[in-house]
Amino acid sequence: MTTTADILESQANGHSRIAVGETYDVAIEKLVYGGDGFAHIGSQAVFVPFAAVGDQLRVRITEVERNYARGIIEEILQASADRRTPPCAHFGVCGGCQLQHLTYAAQLEAKVAFIRESLRRLGCIDWEGEIATRSADEFGYRSRAELKIARDENGKTRIGYYRPASQRVCEVESCLILMPAANRELQRLHAEPSLIPNDATRVHFTVGDTEVIVTPATGENGKSEAVDALGTAYQRIAGFNYGFGVRSFFQGNRLLVEELVHSAIGNAEGKLAVDLYAGVGLFSLQLAKTFEQVVAVEGNRPAANHGLENVRANNLPNVRYEQLSVEAWLKYKSVELPRPDFVLLDPPRSGAGAQVIERLVAMAAPQMAYVSCDPATLARDLRLLVNYGYSIESITALDMFPQTYHVETVVRLRIAD
Repeated sequence: MTTTADILESQANGHSRIAVGETYDVAIEKLVYGGDGFAHIGSQAVFVPFAAVGDQLRVRITEVERNYARGIIEEILQASADRRTPPCAHFGVCGGCQLQHLTYAAQLEAKVAFIRESLRRLGCIDWEGEIATRSADEFGYRSRAELKIARDENGKTRIGYYRPASQRVCEVESCLILMPAANRELQRLHAEPSLIPNDATRVHFTVGDTEVIVTPATGENGKSEAVDALGTAYQRIAGFNYGFGVRSFFQGNRLLVEELVHSAIGNAEGKLAVDLYAGVGLFSLQLAKTFEQVVAVEGNRPAANHGLENVRANNLPNVRYEQLSVEAWLKYKSVELPRPDFVLLDPPRSGAGAQVIERLVAMAAPQMAYVSCDPATLARDLRLLVNYGYSIESITALDMFPQTYHVETVVRLRIAD
C-alpha cells in the first residue's frame, strides 16, 4: 500500500507512482455531479463512487488518465458522519441509485453544491445568494420507470435495472423509489413472468391516479411513438387534469410536481406567456390561470398531441399549441407575437444552446424561468443569458430524484435594469 507521503516524495523527484491496481489512503473532500467522491493523491485528482464527504478511505485504483484517476473503496478507515446503511439490498449492484449510502440531509446538501459549483466552474457565475431546496419523501415517489428484461440460457426471465456502467441486468423484485402501485406491478411480473412477451427487452411502468399502465416494449427509438400510443395515464395536478403517454415526457416525482410548478411560475401574470419545450402542457395549463394568452411550443408530436387534448379537456381556450421545434418556432414564428410578459423554458438534458438563447433574448421578455435537469448545461445557458442582460433573481433546487445524483433546478431571471 502506497501512502500519501510516498506520493508526495515521488512527485518531488519528478515522477508519479500512481498505478492501476495499487491502493492509496485518501480523504474525500466533496462529491461531484455524477455522485462520485473527490479526493487527491498528491496533486492527482481521484474519483471514488459510493464515498461520502469526510470519509477516510483506502482505495484501489481502477483507471488512470492524464488528469485524473478512478478508484474503488477497499476499506473505510474512518466513516463520515454523513454515511448510513443503504436501505436497499441491491444498492451498489443495481445502477438505478448512487446516493443511498448518504443521509437524506447530506444528499440535499450535495445537490445544492452541484448547482453552485457548476455555475461557478462552467458558467463563471459566483452565485452568493441562497439556493432554496424543495423535497418530499425520499422513497416511494417515482411514477414512471423503465425496467430492463433479460433471459438466461435456461429461459428464466430477469427483471430489473442495468448494473452501473453495464448492460447486464440486476434483478430487482422490489424498488424502494417506485410508487407503491408500481411496485405491486413489478412484483406481479416476477410472480407471473409469462405476462412479458418473449421479444420484450424492457417494461415501462406509468402510474396514473387510478391505474398503472404496464407496457412491454422492444425499446428501439423508432417505435417510441407506437409505444406511447399503447396507453395514456392521467394525473390531477394543481387543479388540472393531465393525460400523458408511456413515452411522452412528464415529471416522474409524483410527490413534488406541484412544488415544481409553483417554483417555476410563482406569481407571474400578464397578457402573454410563452412555454418553450412545453411537453404535454404541465406548465402551459398552469400559466393559463394568470395570463390572458399562453403559447405552448413543442416539437415532439406525441407530446404535443397529448398537450392539445389536455387543453381541450380542461377547457382552456387561452392556450395555443405550436407543433414545431423550439428552434424553428423562434426563427419563423416568434416575430408574429407581441413582446411576451413571461417566458418559461424546460429544455431536455442537452439544454437550450446558443442559437436558441440568442433568438430567445430577441423576444425581450422582462421575466423568465429556466427549468433544468442538468447543472452543466444550465450553467452554460445562464452565462449566455447574463451576457445578454438578464440577471438572476432566485435559484431553487428541487429533489425530483432522491437517491440519485440528479437534481432539478429552477432559475428565475429578469432583464437587468
